[in-house]
Amino acid sequence: MKNIANLTQELSILYVEDDQTSREQTTEIFELLFDSVETTVDGEEALQKYEKEKFDIIITDINMPNINGLELIKQIKKIDEEQPIIIISAHSNSEYLLEVIELGVEHFIIKPIQMQHLISVLKRVADAIHAKKILHFYHEELEQQVEEKTAILAQQYVTDELTGLKNRNAFIKKYYKKHQESIIVLISIDNFNSLLITYGYDNCDYIIQELAQFLKQNLPEYTELYRIDDHDFSFVSAKHSVKDLHKTAQKLQQQIASKELFFEDLSTHITISVALAKGKSDLLKKSHMALKEAQKLGKNRLKIYTKDSPTELLQHKIKRVMPKLKRSIEDNNVLPYFQPIINNKTNTIEKYECLARIVDDDGIVQSPADFIDVAELTGMLSDITRIMIDKSFMAFKNNKHQFSINISEYDLNDGYLREYLKQKCKEHSIESSRVVLEVLEGVSVIGAKNSLEQLMNLKLDGFLIAIDDFGVQNSNFERVHSMHVDYIKIDGSFIKDIHKDSKSYNVVKTINDFGKSIDAKIIAEYVHSKEVQEIVKNLGIEYSQGYYFSQPLKELQN
Repeated sequence: MKNIANLTQELSILYVEDDQTSREQTTEIFELLFDSVETTVDGEEALQKYEKEKFDIIITDINMPNINGLELIKQIKKIDEEQPIIIISAHSNSEYLLEVIELGVEHFIIKPIQMQHLISVLKRVADAIHAKKILHFYHEELEQQVEEKTAILAQQYVTDELTGLKNRNAFIKKYYKKHQESIIVLISIDNFNSLLITYGYDNCDYIIQELAQFLKQNLPEYTELYRIDDHDFSFVSAKHSVKDLHKTAQKLQQQIASKELFFEDLSTHITISVALAKGKSDLLKKSHMALKEAQKLGKNRLKIYTKDSPTELLQHKIKRVMPKLKRSIEDNNVLPYFQPIINNKTNTIEKYECLARIVDDDGIVQSPADFIDVAELTGMLSDITRIMIDKSFMAFKNNKHQFSINISEYDLNDGYLREYLKQKCKEHSIESSRVVLEVLEGVSVIGAKNSLEQLMNLKLDGFLIAIDDFGVQNSNFERVHSMHVDYIKIDGSFIKDIHKDSKSYNVVKTINDFGKSIDAKIIAEYVHSKEVQEIVKNLGIEYSQGYYFSQPLKELQN
C-alpha cells in the first residue's frame, strides 16, 4: 500500500457506485490512497460533477440508474478522450468487455474486488498518469525554452552584435515595402580594408563602435541608426529635407575627420563617404549607387543619388543587354569582324584585328561598346573570347595573314588559353606566329603574376603579344619592356587629334621612341584622315589602323 500511495497521493478520483455497501467499503480504501475522492451514486450525477471539475481517474460501475456506466464513459470520452477510466463491475461477459474496449477503456476490475488486483490496476493507471505529467512538464519546459530561444534569435536577427544597433535585416524589414517618400543617408568608412590591414580586426572593431556611438549621439531628430554592413551605417528620415540632411552629413564628415581615435599605443583619424537618396522604394539600392559614385571621387566625399547616375545607367544597361547577350552566346551569334592593319612602308594590308560583334534578336549587329562592359560584369567575356578564337581561326586557315584577337584578364584568370590556342593552331594548321594576342595595358601594369606568366608561356609557344590602348592607363614602361612585347598599339585618343594637339603629338612620339628602344613595332589606332596618316608615317610608326583605310569588315579581303 505504501508504494502505491507514493504514486497516488497527489491524484484525485471520481468514484461512481450505486451500491451503498460497496461504495462505502471501497471509498475507505481510496481515501487512504488518493488526495481527493468524490463519490456519486449514478452516472447522471457523475457527469454533472465531471463537467464542473477535473479528475485524474474515473472509477465507475456499469449497471446504475439514470445513466449507466457505458453511457457515462461515452459522454466523458466526448469531453476528454484521453481521460483514464477504470470499470468495477460484476459483469464479466464478453459483450461488455468488447464494448468497454471499443470505448477506449483499458482497465476492468471484476467484483468482488480482489485487493491485490485493485492495487495492481491502480498502480498501472497511476504510473501512466505520472509519466504523462512528467512528459507534459518537460514538453512545457521545452516549449518555454524554445520560445525564449526564438525570442533571443529573433532579436539577434535584427540586432548588430558589435554595436547593439539594429542591422540590415531590421532595416529591410522596416523599409523594404515602405511607400512613404523618405530620404536615406548612407555612411561608409573610407579605405576600411586598409585600416584592417594596418590596425587589425580588434582595433577596427573599436573604430566601428566609436563611430556608431558618435553617429547615434549626433543623429537628427526622428531618425534611428542602422549598421548596414561591416563599415556602413544608415538612417532614414521622412521629416527632413535633402538640403537639411546634406548639411547634417557635411557636419558629420567634418567632425569625424577631426576626431582622433586612440587604441593601444596607436592613434588614427578616419573619414567617411556619404550618400543621400530620396524616394518611396529601393532606398538602400539607390544610396549604394550614389555611394559608389562618391567613393570614385576620393575620400570624405558626399553624393546625392540621381536617376542618370553612371551606376544607375549601367544597371539599366545590364537588364537590357544581358538577356540578348546570353542568347547570342547560346546561339553562337557572336561574329568576328575584321579591320585591316596597314604596313606604312608598303601601304598594303599585312594583318587584321578580329573585333567581336553580336547579332541581337532583331538581327541588328552590335559593336563591343554595346555589350563588352556587360559581358565583363556578368562573367560572359570568356565565352565570347572562345567563340572569337574559334571563328577567327576558321576565317584565317586558308590565307597567310597575321591576325590579332583581344584577350582579357578574365581569360587569363580562367587559365584555359594556352591549351585552347595550341589546340586551334593544330586543328587549323595555323602557325602560332600568325596569332597576335592583344591585351589591355592594365594587364601589363597591374596584372596578376599568374596572368603575366601565362603571357610569357604563350610567347614561348610562338604567339605574339600586343599591348592594346597603350598610354591611357598608368603606363609602366619598365614592365612592358620586361614582357618583350611584339607590338604596342597607341590608344586612339592620342592619334585622332595628333594633327591639331601638340600634347597628343608629344605623347605619340614618346611612345614610338620607347617602342623602338625595346624592339617593339608600333601600331597607330584611329587613323581617320589623310592628315593624321601623314603625321603617323612621318614619325616612322610602322602600322596604321582606322576608318581612313577601312571600317571593320564582315568578310576578309583576299
